[in-house]
Amino acid sequence: MSGPRWALVLGGGAARGAAHLGVLAALGEAGLTPDLVVGVSIGAIVGAAYCHAGPAALPRLRAVARAIALEGRHLLAPARRRALLEEDLGLRGATFEGLPIPLRVTATALPTLRRAVFGDPPAPPLLEAVLASSALPLHRPVHLTGIAHYDGGLAGNLPALVALRRGCRVLLCVPLGVVFRREAGWRRLLPWKVVDAVGWAMMRREVRSCRAAGGTVLEAYSHGVEAESVFAFHCLDKFEEEGYKAASLVVPSLQTLLAAP
Repeated sequence: MSGPRWALVLGGGAARGAAHLGVLAALGEAGLTPDLVVGVSIGAIVGAAYCHAGPAALPRLRAVARAIALEGRHLLAPARRRALLEEDLGLRGATFEGLPIPLRVTATALPTLRRAVFGDPPAPPLLEAVLASSALPLHRPVHLTGIAHYDGGLAGNLPALVALRRGCRVLLCVPLGVVFRREAGWRRLLPWKVVDAVGWAMMRREVRSCRAAGGTVLEAYSHGVEAESVFAFHCLDKFEEEGYKAASLVVPSLQTLLAAP
């Protein structure tokens, strides 16, 4: 391909991550494969499976999502997450270096709360990096390179700058919104909504920074996804459909950008 290098940036959002599957399906239909995938939290899990197996990972990811929904374990314990990654998604023994599609994942380093990026040489074990990226504060942190790490979303739920700084000038970002459901009226003033406001501001600032640095950012965003809880595992089909529709709207623009010399 003679056009610019491009990256797919997959945001965090638990059950909403099913939207990533719709995005990947739309890209597959268009014959588009990213030069780099950057993921955080559920985006790291989806990204690792996709970079390892390509479009063939989608049925496995759907099966895993539905298994979680049936089990009712919306906050998966570390041992269960590890088993799903190793066995159900086939990532046992996979390495960053061996992935057909390059991958970077982000986590949050403690106690600084700064973003850590994994995948650049010398890379840690792929499985441990993905577990760190999706480690919820309710559980023990994952230690890598002697540092404790939690879910990457705490340091930014849409790591677009990671892709830009690795030479990708065109970014297709999939933001999954904020932690809680967006509320109207007086409910938007509840104290815990501060988390939403800060998270949303961090995502928008990162996108603006990429554009200010000369990157072209396309966003496959759906209000329908953000309207549901991050724990709405009963909405998996809706999330995937919304992701597919959102990606289909921006694919023509992406194709035009990639065709440019």
